[in-house]
Amino acid sequence: MSLGNLEDTPKRPKHCWLIGLILLALVTISPNAWACTISPSVNATFGNVSSFAIGSTPQTTSAQPNAGAVCRGAILGLAIVSSQWIRATLSSVNQGQLVNAASSDAIPYRIFALASQNEEIFLNTTYNYFNSVLIDLLGLVGSQNVAIPMEFRTQPTANISAGTYTDTLTVNWNWRICNAGLFICLSFRTGSGTSSINLSLTVTPDCSIQSPDVDFGSAPLVAGFNPVTRTIDITCTKGSDYSVGLSDGQHAAGNIRRMENSGQYLDYQLYKGVTGNNRWGNGGSERRASSTADTNPGTPSGIPQGFTYRAEILPGQNTPPPGTYTDMIVVDVIF
Repeated sequence: MSLGNLEDTPKRPKHCWLIGLILLALVTISPNAWACTISPSVNATFGNVSSFAIGSTPQTTSAQPNAGAVCRGAILGLAIVSSQWIRATLSSVNQGQLVNAASSDAIPYRIFALASQNEEIFLNTTYNYFNSVLIDLLGLVGSQNVAIPMEFRTQPTANISAGTYTDTLTVNWNWRICNAGLFICLSFRTGSGTSSINLSLTVTPDCSIQSPDVDFGSAPLVAGFNPVTRTIDITCTKGSDYSVGLSDGQHAAGNIRRMENSGQYLDYQLYKGVTGNNRWGNGGSERRASSTADTNPGTPSGIPQGFTYRAEILPGQNTPPPGTYTDMIVVDVIF
């Protein structure tokens, strides 16, 4: 009996010591399975966009940026544990608007974890990336490093000036993720950090032109044609002064405009305003400035400005052979 006791005594400690080593190995391997690295500052840009496009179409950031956090994925089987999270709480310098410091114009925007999934994030409200919609899409199941995304979309905003629009978001991050061992939670790793996202959008000036055709009608003699009055409407980006000119047409002789039909010509001219003989051309003083518009003159405010002109068949010329005479005038705007 005493010999048997001597053999049994050392076996129990050896067996228990082996178990202890296994448990220790499981605990020490897992702490690096979940960690988030926070960048102090990241940038997201909408690029250069026409003021007209800003007014009609939502604009998105050029790429899906890293929102300032890179985290390592969880082990399969632990991804839906309700007590885990990667939380982001956002605040904005301009209360969710891109602002042009020079003009104080503003463009509101929306924030998404993933816009394609309509996962919207609201300011001053905590959003949890560790949710059933995003876990698989972002690759939060697995052991790879995952850049936590954030996407931005402007809301259509009309009548804004050209320039650079900016906002800065502060993102307060915190996380609580399971340290895993053989698909069980041995403990939780928690952490927090703060990053900022610098948003920028450059609004470029633009103009639109509405120029109706001129039809003199018909007459048997040159003297039978009456002058025709028309108005060209120009709409340009708010605050962007411009000038508008009219070309000499396709068949001009010197500064005389001419309509043509089979090698025959009918002289005409275009004058500024309803009365007077100030020729409207495309060079120097013949151009018209936005400040001289007949309707809504002055610096553009984003609404149409009208420039009235008079088209007149020139008297004193011989009546050309019958036919339809045409010409094409180019309206150009410099801004």
